Amino acid sequence: MHDGVFVKLNILEDETKSLVVEFVDVDRSMPDMIKAKLIDNKDVEFVGVVKEHPDIARPKLIVKSAKNARTLVLKAIGELEDDIKELLSSLPKK
Repeated sequence: MHDGVFVKLNILEDETKSLVVEFVDVDRSMPDMIKAKLIDNKDVEFVGVVKEHPDIARPKLIVKSAKNARTLVLKAIGELEDDIKELLSSLPKK
């Protein structure tokens, strides 16, 4: 069994078709994984990850969509969770 990962998020913008989320105390890898899931979604008009300063800024995930942006992000996170569970189950047991 493993401990859960705690990630603090700041929601900077939460509109129906636009979502901007700031990730606290994580590098770009987590928002980049979400971006990778969203990039080929036909309902996503724009998805990007920005970090204004490499040492002090927090990465931000920006999503603009034709549909509900928050719903699309939550779906992408669920897909990542499924991917990780599949990866864990494929690791040989000791």
